[in-house]
Amino acid sequence: MEGAVGIDHITLCVPDLQAAEYLFTKILGFHAIWSAQDVGTDKSSMDTIVVQRGNVKVALMQGRDKQEKSQITDFVERYGPGIQHVAIEVDDIEAVCKEWEGRGVKFSGPLKEGRDGFGPLKQRFTFPLFPGSGVFFELTQRQHGEEKSKTFVREIVESLYKDIERDQDLGVDKTIIDYAQVPGESHS
Repeated sequence: MEGAVGIDHITLCVPDLQAAEYLFTKILGFHAIWSAQDVGTDKSSMDTIVVQRGNVKVALMQGRDKQEKSQITDFVERYGPGIQHVAIEVDDIEAVCKEWEGRGVKFSGPLKEGRDGFGPLKQRFTFPLFPGSGVFFELTQRQHGEEKSKTFVREIVESLYKDIERDQDLGVDKTIIDYAQVPGESHS
């Protein structure tokens, strides 16, 4: 993909955030760079901690069930603890979104924009990559001229969470592309 800078972060859904944080910070040598609690809505939310070692960032998320099951809890129950999404850092998120949409890629919501203490941040989620899979891509743009965001923005994370919660409430079961239109063997 032209314009790709690299992997921005990997996000893991976990059943026990405290244990996951211990693993990453005390055993694997990462350090916490950002965290937020009760990110979501009055129906459901999540707690998250982002850890980093060198250039490697991992976001850890645990569901918080309220009026309904958190999408994070749902992910862990369906697929087990593990990777929910991989964030690809790009140098021009609007151009990549336009390119991908021109090729049939479906996104779960609009582009989100905000600012951490270092610079602007733009992010957008795709729908899951494959039928029956909860794993999807996120596009992230951190560099904007001389400014570069380094962490995350609670309002963006909450808005992205709400997009997935909306789809969960509506029973939306889409994938990143329409596999019925892909050449090859049958796609179920």
